[in-house]
Formats: sequence, C-alpha cells, structure tokens
Amino acid sequence: MMSVNYKQATSEIIAAHDPGDPTATAMALESLWLQAPAKEVGGLTAADREALKAVGVAVSVLTEIGKTMGRTARKRVDDFLPLARQLWDEHGREGRIVAVHALGPMELAAPEAVMPVIYGLAQTCLTWEDCDQLAMRALEPIVRKKPEQWLSATESWLADGNKWVRRAGVTVVGRLAVKQPAYTIRCLELTEQLLFDEDRDVKRAVSFAIRIAARGEIAPVRDFLARHVPPENPSATWVLCDAVRSMTQKFLPEFVSLLPLYERWAADPALSAQDRRSVESAVKILGSVQR
Repeated sequence: MMSVNYKQATSEIIAAHDPGDPTATAMALESLWLQAPAKEVGGLTAADREALKAVGVAVSVLTEIGKTMGRTARKRVDDFLPLARQLWDEHGREGRIVAVHALGPMELAAPEAVMPVIYGLAQTCLTWEDCDQLAMRALEPIVRKKPEQWLSATESWLADGNKWVRRAGVTVVGRLAVKQPAYTIRCLELTEQLLFDEDRDVKRAVSFAIRIAARGEIAPVRDFLARHVPPENPSATWVLCDAVRSMTQKFLPEFVSLLPLYERWAADPALSAQDRRSVESAVKILGSVQR
C-alpha cells in the first residue's frame, strides 16, 4: 500500500477551498484522513467513542492535516472559520481534532474574531478528549503568547454554567504556569475558584491544573495545598488528594512538609469512608518519600 503524503494532499485540498462551500472542503478532508489506518481510541469509553463518532485515526495524522490547514487559514480567517465550525460540528472526533489544530493559528492571527467561536464550540464538547484538545490547541496559544492581555479573558470561562467550558478554561490556566512561571500564583488564584466544583470532569481538570502548575514554581503550589488542607468544603477532598497522588514523582520531596497536615486530616472522625480512603492514599504517597 502506498503511503499518503497528508501534508501535500491537505495543501491541495485547501488551495481549492471555496469559502462559499465549506461542505466540499470538509468532505475532501474527511476522505483524506479516512485513508489512514483506523485504530482503537485510547482513554475513551465505548460511550465516548459513540458520542464522538470516533473512527480511530491517529492523532498524528489529524494534527498534520489540521496544522497544514492552519497555515493558510491564519491568513484568511474569515474564509476558514465556517469550515472549522463544520469540521467540529459534523465530522466527529477526527473533524474536531483537525479543526482545533487549525483554530490555534487562526486565533493568534485574529483573536477577537476567533475566541468567541472557540467559546461556542466549547459549549458543545462531548467528552474530556475533545474538550482538552480544544483547550490546548485552540484556546491556549493566544493566552500563552499574550497572558497579560488574554488570561483575564478566560476568567469568565471558570464561572460558566457549562462544565466543558469550565474544564477548558482551567486546563489552559494550569498549563500557562509551565511556560510562564511568573504567572503561577495568578493561575492558582484562578484555579481556586473551581476547587469546590462538584462535577467529576471539572474536578479532574482542577487537580491537573494544580499539579502541572508545579512545573512553573513549586512553592506557590505547596502553599496553595497547605492553605486548603483540610478543606472548608468536603467536595474538594478528591482534588486535594489527587493533586498529591498524581504529582510528578521528582517533585514529591518538595511536598513532604505537607504530610502532618494530611495525617491530621486523615484522623478526623467526621470523614466519610470514601474521603478517608482518598486522604489516606495521599498520606501513603507523602510518607513513602521519607523512606
């Protein structure tokens, strides 16, 4: 079987794009990615795969197609926004991944026009995968490049009624500290708004945001955890424990000073059985670092 040059083939499709007929371009791109071998989509449940109408095309193939589209789309944003929306809305998991890789360069070129589109797409996310891809590939680029201007624009996302909007927002906030360590404290302040969020998908993103912020500066993350252990609201229990359980291994010695706080928390007779297991697991992780 002959290998497909996805970059070249995408360039040819995009060169023929008619802004008045995004359907034709979207169908041509779908025909292209369907030439790639289909594989099992890791990390998604059967229900998630069904919801996304996932084919199983490798992310690397979809990334190449999306980035190639983005190189032209960033110069003609208005001509390509309808195509990006159509890929997202009508072409399943694969179309969504292609779309977000094109939207990132488009956002950098025209953030005022593209940010509202990304927000609208976030409201229609179906799983953690399409939400995280949208956050990291489409929303994050402008926030990372110009945080002094665009970080505040994501603050309203954290208070949104749609859980996927909140997850996307906090994912970007947490990741900013990795590239811009000077913003670690500000990012944690924003993340704190969602510490008591009840939604499981948001909780997972909040834990991620806390622990990945440690790649920027560790001390503010350690101080953040110290302030909240034990939490005012038990809804934060899983997050505060998972942030320790899932912390990058090499960073754990920096958090051993928190062990007495978690040990006292574990001794609280008011803890539910489920919460006690979470706290004890954090104690076990921190205790193992000392040995």
